[in-house]
Amino acid sequence: TMGHGIHQFDLLLAVLGPWEEVAAMAARQDRPTDTEDVSMAVLRTEGGALVSVVNSVVSPRESSELRFDTEHATVELRHLYGYTEDSWTFTPAPGHEHLLARWQDPAATWPESGHTAQVARLVAAVRDGGDLPVPLAEARDTLELVAATYASAFTGRRVRRGDIGPGHPFYDRMDGTGAPWPPVKAPGAARSGQGVGA
Repeated sequence: TMGHGIHQFDLLLAVLGPWEEVAAMAARQDRPTDTEDVSMAVLRTEGGALVSVVNSVVSPRESSELRFDTEHATVELRHLYGYTEDSWTFTPAPGHEHLLARWQDPAATWPESGHTAQVARLVAAVRDGGDLPVPLAEARDTLELVAATYASAFTGRRVRRGDIGPGHPFYDRMDGTGAPWPPVKAPGAARSGQGVGA
C-alpha cells in the first residue's frame, strides 16, 4: 500500500479532492514479506464520492488502473510506472457523445508522469525558489490516507481524516500497532541477505 499504492492514492486525491473516511482490510496472501501484499479499502471523499481501492503486488499484470464513473462519462487510466496521454480513455454515456470532442481538445496539455518528471520539477522549484509541484499539505493528506488505510485494516475500525495525529500509533509508523500476521524475518535480522525479505 505504501510502496506501490501511494502514487495512485495521490492521483486519486488530485482528481477527487480530499478524503473523509476509510474502511480497509489488508493481508499477506502470497509474497514472503513482513508487509501486506494485498489491501482493499472503501473511502468516501468530502465531495461524497464513494471509492473502492485495491492495492496488490500479487497480480501478474503489474499495472496501475484508475476508473472514474461519472453521470456523463467514464474516464480510465491504465499504466505501469508512469503514464502518457495515450494511457487515458474516455467513454461518454449515451446521449453525451459531444463530450468526447472536449476530451480530445488538441490545445489541452498533459503533464509528464513518472519519478524523473517529478524529481525534475522538485529540483527546478528548489533551484529557482518557486512553489513546490505538490504543496506539503497535499502530500500530508496522501500520507494520512495511506496511514488511515493501515490503521483501519489493522484495527478493524473506520478512520476519519484528521484522526491520525501526534500520539496516534499510526502517526510515526505505517505499521502502528503492528501487523496482524507474524513476521517473515526475525526482528533485528541484518539486511545483508539474512531472512527471506532481506
